Amino acid sequence: MGSITRYGRWLRDALSTEPSTDQDTVEELRACIETTFSHRNFPEESEACLRLRKQRWLELLRKFQKYGHFSTGNRVTVLEGGDECFRAMLQAIAMAQTRVWCESYIFDNSYVAETFFTALRDAALRGLDVVLLVDYIGSFSLRNDWVRELRSVGADVVFFNPVLPSNYCVGPLSFRDHRKIMVCDDLGFCGGMNIQEEVGEEEFGTSRFYDVHSKLEGPCVADLAEVFRDSLHEAGGRVMRNSIAPPPRKEPGVYVQILQSNVRQRRRTLQKVIEKSIDAADESVLLTTAYFFPPGFLKNALLRVPARGARLSLLLSGSSDFYPLPGDLLAQTHFLRNFLRDTPSQQVKVHLYGHRHMHAKHMCVDGVFSTIGSFNFDLYSARRNLEVGVAVFDRDFARTMQNLHLKRAGESKQTFYSDSMYHQPLVRCACALAYGLVRFSGRPKRNVVVIGFILLSYGRGYKATCTPQPRKDHASKDCPVNSQAQRLGCEFPTANHARSKRGCVDGICSA
Repeated sequence: MGSITRYGRWLRDALSTEPSTDQDTVEELRACIETTFSHRNFPEESEACLRLRKQRWLELLRKFQKYGHFSTGNRVTVLEGGDECFRAMLQAIAMAQTRVWCESYIFDNSYVAETFFTALRDAALRGLDVVLLVDYIGSFSLRNDWVRELRSVGADVVFFNPVLPSNYCVGPLSFRDHRKIMVCDDLGFCGGMNIQEEVGEEEFGTSRFYDVHSKLEGPCVADLAEVFRDSLHEAGGRVMRNSIAPPPRKEPGVYVQILQSNVRQRRRTLQKVIEKSIDAADESVLLTTAYFFPPGFLKNALLRVPARGARLSLLLSGSSDFYPLPGDLLAQTHFLRNFLRDTPSQQVKVHLYGHRHMHAKHMCVDGVFSTIGSFNFDLYSARRNLEVGVAVFDRDFARTMQNLHLKRAGESKQTFYSDSMYHQPLVRCACALAYGLVRFSGRPKRNVVVIGFILLSYGRGYKATCTPQPRKDHASKDCPVNSQAQRLGCEFPTANHARSKRGCVDGICSA
């Protein structure tokens, strides 16, 4: 049986299409590296040092090419904060003429979610190809009447790995779709933002989370669409789409590689590139992540950074999104206590961002190589979830990511191993217990019993079966939610906006 399994894996790898490494691609990559390692970007570097760095990164990026589709001639824009990101995404949906493919781990029932629902519905009514793929657990609060209405106008709505009905289940309960992707014609969006009110700020939500997203233009959008197609296939393949043609190149463009993690298919290209790029750092690694309890191979890669004399800066969340107990912070504290004990303190700086929950996920290596996506440095992203990442080799983009990291790090509290909080016995016991639970639940094929109980209690199925409720228009035209909907060119909101505390409920403005 083992030989048959090994043969099946060999056959799958043999038939899989890998990115080409022809001479034209090598020349494009070489030109990109020449532009990056110029005296304009590194005026203090000698010619010999620049030559060595060029050669090293050329070899490294060529090794990375087997891990995912790559292209030059792209444009990547950083979107900081929920309001800026949601405005750009809604504008892209409104301007789309062919397709709107949306994938999100969380799609809640808030005002911003209804705004996206209205935009997707209007796109389907215009005759566009609309697909909404959401995770069953993360989007548990998605309203059934929205699902029915989207399907009634021709949009496809897919729930990833639901519990009910059982024939739509594609794996253990712990197998989740954590990707955040949107493809609108020739535009792509990828990063850490879910469609939820916690991410939005003054215009779209409650500003509880700080997050960063990216807008992609150029041939890399077709590669991002391939990851979306992989998610549809993993969801059961009942809804599928063909590949899209690569959009036109952007000049001047940057080198972009789209990476993914699909543990069930044994594709860990995102993890491999992150690990190898950290190992290649000889100056600095600036890491921003929401939940910091990485698996062993990533922990060891980070430990090797200060050992080589390079600088390691960690920007982590100092505010929990777990209630009533901050289990993520307790587990993170236990891990940091041991991590800082094993590293030279002068080479490692840990910043805890406490103004909001830090939900951003990006990394910058040596000021030239950056990643941004849905991947957290935790056991769930590394061992369970479907994840996606965008790797960018460009000095200007890396400088932008560095500035974001340093700006938020300057607003954070710096923590040390000598902090008295770590040495209180009760705190140490609570942190150790929380970390033990995280390690146990983060192992593959370990189902979370509590989540299963909640799902069975509520009994949400894959298909919405209850009778649609009549929609009510808001009576108050002065409601700020109505005004925002008019600016976006949407119909008046119709859901109960009590969660956002900014809208109308049954025609009465509560702003």
